[in-house]
Amino acid sequence: MKACFALLVDNEIHNYSRKLAFDFDIKYNTGFISARLPQHITLGPVFDVKNLEEVEKYFHYLAESVKPFEVLIKDIELKIFGDAEVGFPVLWMAIEEGKELRELHNEIYKYIAENSWDTDNNEKYYFHSTIALGEQPASVYKEIFKSIPDKEINHNCIVNEIALFCTTDSESKKGTYITYKILKLKNS
Repeated sequence: MKACFALLVDNEIHNYSRKLAFDFDIKYNTGFISARLPQHITLGPVFDVKNLEEVEKYFHYLAESVKPFEVLIKDIELKIFGDAEVGFPVLWMAIEEGKELRELHNEIYKYIAENSWDTDNNEKYYFHSTIALGEQPASVYKEIFKSIPDKEINHNCIVNEIALFCTTDSESKKGTYITYKILKLKNS
């Protein structure tokens, strides 16, 4: 079993990203793998779950100890992991790294590390919210990216909710996660 923590974005950004994902699928057959979960900002790596009750307790602790805060959703970016021509494409909304976001991310990494889970690339983490990924080669995603007339978003979003995503799939395959639990951030 695997899990990850995420902040849910506001309805305006959720609706905006879903419209893009829908339009991209109609024209480019990109699929809806990233749209199977609510639009979110992932807070750390996917990690192996040894004890779901323990993870849930930590999740509740996060919701109780973090107050809602503002994030800036900057623009749309295309990231190709691996080779630029045949790598894995991801179209996402870039999130400006603010103090609250980095501190929460680091706290989650610390929790994962204390439980002997993978913590590679903590400093290289890109804060983002995925619109579409995979299903088509990088060349198609490059075409999609070029077709977006206005990539700038510059939307301030107050994050009020945290989500716990889980899968029973030990391989962490795309599209196998569910929204296991959503809680309001309460420390205001």
